[in-house]
Amino acid sequence: MATMKSSKHEMLRSQWLQLINEQQESGLSIRRWCRENNVTASQYYYWLKIVRQDSLIKAGTLAITGQTQFAEVKTNKELFPISSQTACAVIRSNGQEIEVLNGADSETLHTILSFIGRL
Repeated sequence: MATMKSSKHEMLRSQWLQLINEQQESGLSIRRWCRENNVTASQYYYWLKIVRQDSLIKAGTLAITGQTQFAEVKTNKELFPISSQTACAVIRSNGQEIEVLNGADSETLHTILSFIGRL
C-alpha cells in the first residue's frame, strides 16, 4: 500500500513540478496564472511547498550519503538580468557549499537556512 501511495505522490509531484515551472516561465503572477489555468492558488501553493520539501529531503539524503548533485534554480530574467546574477554569499556547512546569487528571493533563502540548521 505504501508503494502505491508513494508512486501516486511521485506522479503528482512530477506533474506539479512541470506546472510550477510553466508558471515561473510565464512571467505571470501566481494568482493570474492560476486563474488562466483553472488552478486554485491554494493547490498551487500546497504543491509548491511539497516540491520544495521533497527537494530539501533529497538534498539532505545526498548530503548524508556524500553524493554530489547540482540543481538549477531559475529566476525571472526580467527582474534579475544576467549581470546582476553574481554571487553575493557562499554558505558552507557540514562540508556542503551553497552559492547565493544576487536576486535570490527571501523565501528560498529562509528554506535553505532552515534546512542547514537541521543538519
